[in-house]
Amino acid sequence: MLKFHLVTDTHYYNYEKHGFSNHLDQVTVNESGAIIDAIFDKLLADASTDLVLIAGDLVTGGDRVSHEAFLQKLRRLQLGGKRVFVITASHDYKCEAYGGVPRNAEHICRAELFDFYYEFGFRQAIARYAPDPLSYVAQLAPGYRVLCLNGDLHRQEADDGHYLWAAEQIAKAKAEGQMMFGMHHYPVLPPSPIYPILAPNDGLHADVAAFLANAGLRFVFTGHTHMQNIARMATPEGGLLYDINTGAAVGCGAPFRTVVIDDETMRVTTETIHDFDWDLRGKSVKQYLDDNFDKMLRSIFEAADKDVEEMLDILDSEFRVNKAALLKFKPLLVLFGKFLYRLTFGGAARLLCCKIPPEMRHVRVKDFIMEAVRSIYAGDEPYSRTTPQGAAAWAITGRLDALAKPLLKKADLPFENLQSFVASLLYDSGLPDNNAVLPLK
Repeated sequence: MLKFHLVTDTHYYNYEKHGFSNHLDQVTVNESGAIIDAIFDKLLADASTDLVLIAGDLVTGGDRVSHEAFLQKLRRLQLGGKRVFVITASHDYKCEAYGGVPRNAEHICRAELFDFYYEFGFRQAIARYAPDPLSYVAQLAPGYRVLCLNGDLHRQEADDGHYLWAAEQIAKAKAEGQMMFGMHHYPVLPPSPIYPILAPNDGLHADVAAFLANAGLRFVFTGHTHMQNIARMATPEGGLLYDINTGAAVGCGAPFRTVVIDDETMRVTTETIHDFDWDLRGKSVKQYLDDNFDKMLRSIFEAADKDVEEMLDILDSEFRVNKAALLKFKPLLVLFGKFLYRLTFGGAARLLCCKIPPEMRHVRVKDFIMEAVRSIYAGDEPYSRTTPQGAAAWAITGRLDALAKPLLKKADLPFENLQSFVASLLYDSGLPDNNAVLPLK
């Protein structure tokens, strides 16, 4: 049996050195250190495992003082008896201002990361990818290996030497009777049906997933999207892959995973913290983090009402939308933004001549969109057609099907109509995203 904790997207910002940041983000910037400390306290308190895996974006902007302070947090885990294995990602070496980091801050470049985090995985490697030693294999326990793939230079090329090396390591593990799973910062399967629209250039998900599945990898732990999701893919060649995507440790819900592997199953559970050393203004941790997330979402709608270009800047920064492409529709976006800011479900139902549950009539559409987006990030989306929210969305989108069909076709999404697409966003009928039992065989 193997047990470990999985954390991702810690996005640490050195608040003590940089001071308060006004940067608007999905994740908590100033509070990141306090949240990480609270999560690490829980990991240290668990005497049932000494393994901690951290799947990239260790800091928020690649600045040296944040890396140096985060290194001390990792050493606290190490001194507490934990063996820590990390991979790095693009936020860890941005040589530019990002995430509120002052422009004059010194930044670490990618070539320094191997030596900087050498004691947390790289030193323990039993194999490294020679052209890029940030990808490595580690023996976690007798019979169990982890394939740590750094995808920030390789996510556009599923068949390059990096993934061929990965396939060789998977085959070697199998030949030696080792169970191997992967850790890769970027998702290899979309964590939500809307993700390919929001981030079309964020990796060749299907190609990478199929390549790894056909090579014999069954499980890969990912981050990057800040979403809680477990997705499954079967290939025509007989490959099967589960992508366990974990939300940001300093984001909505402050999640981390506990994973237990036995002879038959992999049990994945989600945990969180219930307090951290910060003025929460009388709120629970969940409410405090939800409010931070909502602040970012609310700014998008407020910008849509007043300044469409500012709205597109926020969407580009937080969700990687293509601002240049959308600016072609600026006049339409201006009208739609002002309309959507004030629209209620009742108003939409009257305009489209459809019936909705009475309790939804006075609910603003933008408020429900914010709630629905938050539920996508939290996982296990709850709004089926039997709920008032799901029923109202189903009725309204049914009237818009004809208008939306060309857009769905252009986006190359596997949905017959707008109704089924929106329903897939509001309700998760597949694998549980937070707590799941996955078969090994």
